[in-house]
Amino acid sequence: MDSGDRWYLLAITIFSVLAFMPWARTVEVGGMALFGWLMAILMIFSPAIALAQLFIRRKRGENSGS
Repeated sequence: MDSGDRWYLLAITIFSVLAFMPWARTVEVGGMALFGWLMAILMIFSPAIALAQLFIRRKRGENSGS
């Protein structure tokens, strides 16, 4: 596994653990629970970062999968 992939998985895992902490459900930001904001951020940025990594790797010619 590439180093960038490991860092990506680690960051997503840590972010997910923080998002599912009990305090994230009680804190409100902008009239919505912090949990909702964190889930929205996770749903948007997680695939966007993965796609960016894929395109960068393909541009460099490092795509070993195909």
